[in-house]
Amino acid sequence: MSAPQPGPPPGEENARASTRILAMLGRPFQTLPGRVVSSVFAATLVTALTVAGISTQSIESFLRGKIDQKFPAILRSATARLDLWYSQRQLDLETLARSETVAENAAFLAARDGARGREARQEMKQYLGYVLDRFPQYATLFLLDSDGQVLLRVGEEIELPPPLVARLTEVSSSRVNDLHIGGSEHLQVVSSPVKNERLAGITLHGLLRLDALAEALDSDDLGTAGLYLVGRSGEVILWSPRAPSRQPYTRALPAEGAPPVSADYTHGAGERVVGSAVRFSRFGWTLVVEEPYDKAFAPLVSLLWKTLGINLAIVVLFSLVAYQVARSIVRPIQALSQGAHRIAAGETDFVIPEPPRRDEIAVLTRTFNEMTTRLRRNRLELEEQRLEIENANHRLIAQNQELQRVNEVFEQLSITDGLTKLHNHRFFQEHLPREMKRSDRTGEPLALILLDIDHFKQLNDRYGHAVGDSVLRRIAEVMNAEIREMDLLARYGGEEFALLAAQTDIDGALALAEKIRLAVGSNRYPVVDEKGPDEVSITVSVGVAAYCGDTKAFFNDADRALYRAKDAGRDCVVVADD
Repeated sequence: MSAPQPGPPPGEENARASTRILAMLGRPFQTLPGRVVSSVFAATLVTALTVAGISTQSIESFLRGKIDQKFPAILRSATARLDLWYSQRQLDLETLARSETVAENAAFLAARDGARGREARQEMKQYLGYVLDRFPQYATLFLLDSDGQVLLRVGEEIELPPPLVARLTEVSSSRVNDLHIGGSEHLQVVSSPVKNERLAGITLHGLLRLDALAEALDSDDLGTAGLYLVGRSGEVILWSPRAPSRQPYTRALPAEGAPPVSADYTHGAGERVVGSAVRFSRFGWTLVVEEPYDKAFAPLVSLLWKTLGINLAIVVLFSLVAYQVARSIVRPIQALSQGAHRIAAGETDFVIPEPPRRDEIAVLTRTFNEMTTRLRRNRLELEEQRLEIENANHRLIAQNQELQRVNEVFEQLSITDGLTKLHNHRFFQEHLPREMKRSDRTGEPLALILLDIDHFKQLNDRYGHAVGDSVLRRIAEVMNAEIREMDLLARYGGEEFALLAAQTDIDGALALAEKIRLAVGSNRYPVVDEKGPDEVSITVSVGVAAYCGDTKAFFNDADRALYRAKDAGRDCVVVADD
């Protein structure tokens, strides 16, 4: 039996293995097709990756620019909607506190008159109950006397902290108070003093449900983004309906007046988002807009995968073409040389025919034709893509124009009374100072006419609010037909209207007021009661004042003249004293 042969040393075996591996890796480069294919593969891959990287950076920069434009616009729009919502709630309660029903019955409640007090309580409950049905934003409405005692409450029984009740008794003007958390709801108190000369210290209050405010945060412009209202200490008060809940907001709150800046960051739960924030100065809160990073940059990810797929297909395709071209050149090289020699020998009429098999000329011809066809196809595809881009730009322009039109409609709605289609209280308050300044500058006369429908509450009580709304619309049409284009007619509140007559002295204003009074009184207004259709006549009381340089006295004079007209028996025009 022979002895076993010793094997090679471990170092020598490792060297041989390395040599075999290098030989296998270098084998493709030993042939012309291998070198051509490798060179084409490397060049195409580098080019494709470079183009993909540049395209990705460009698209990311473009998307970030769009976000930097989109988020501040969303925050500005949301801030305006919130301001309008709070202003409307404040105006609602102020109008309710100024109503005759509240003022008259509150006096009997405060006096705690026996039978009359019970009648006043029943009428107030019915009236405030109707207000709660019409305005679901309020959880409860209640009256406080100067000692903080609740005279009447309608709605949910929600206990308020004693310090807050003490603050509410000191209310001297209409306002919205700080946030109050009651149970599982976020509530705010809106307050207004009751306007009545026979009593003082009676205040009307309403608890606002902030979940109703969430509707004001919603907007079609949000897309996949969400809006959050954050308190002073970072607690998230509420959010837009389609946004995920977020508790709490841990980032630093922006300073007052600081412009919104977009940034991407990660929440405590690990979710990466793109967001921006701005202070809501009314209560020191902060408005935050956030959108998930993957949704904000979804076009970028989609484009990246598509680009990688296309680039990989192009690299593989060109590598295969290069391999076929190189192989076709190596194999039929002799036949190509013979044909070239015959042509060089002077046989100019010699044409190298395309052989029935794949020789070099046939491959070259077919490759050239394929390349030409491919370039033509690519050019057509590029043209189609250009047309698609142009169509997309046209659609974007059309959408921007439509958005601008909708914004103009929203702006018009914000200054228009929804019932009478006249200008509303807000627009009148903004327009009045400008007209007074213009009168001071030019010396032209300016007059103010305040009109109030006589016995309108009795009309509502007898025929219903639907008939009352119809009468309001008809009276607005009658008055609007009697004024000039340069005059400003607005519904000031309830059944009260204000007419600002530019370039009109006191005599002209008196004539205009009398003309409107007669026009309203001469019309018949259709109503429906239990007896069927009928018509009623309506009269108005009118107060007239001329602007004499005193801004505060201008409106007060007209208001006092209006009350004098009511005291004088209504259906008349009274001019303010000089």
